[in-house]
Amino acid sequence: MFNLKKLKTMYLQKTNPFNSVLNTLLTTVSEVELSPAHSIIDIKELEGGNQKVTINAVGHNPKDISVDVTENEIDIKSLKRDDVSKFVKDIDFSLSLGTDYDGTKSTAKFENGLLIIIVEKKEAKKAKSVKITY
Repeated sequence: MFNLKKLKTMYLQKTNPFNSVLNTLLTTVSEVELSPAHSIIDIKELEGGNQKVTINAVGHNPKDISVDVTENEIDIKSLKRDDVSKFVKDIDFSLSLGTDYDGTKSTAKFENGLLIIIVEKKEAKKAKSVKITY
């Protein structure tokens, strides 16, 4: 499974005093049960072991979203445009992949305000026999 390494608040303004309480609450609760429509990110395991990462990117232009991948990590960034709603915030977070997944074999698509990333599970490497010389 993935580990959400850092998540800067996307839909919250830092000047609102309620945000510090909400941020504390969200960081102390291990799992928050929200539907994908209300959460920033949703991660599900697909058949075959691949992972489907869905990111709520409503209000962002897909041309402005950058998804940078390495074998161990996926970085997602997008700055909000000035002409969009005040409720749309910047996206800036990283997903740290486990040893079972390869970020370089990811695909991404943007559909109806959602950024959908499919991360492939690494294939199990077969053992190789080594001939002994003597």
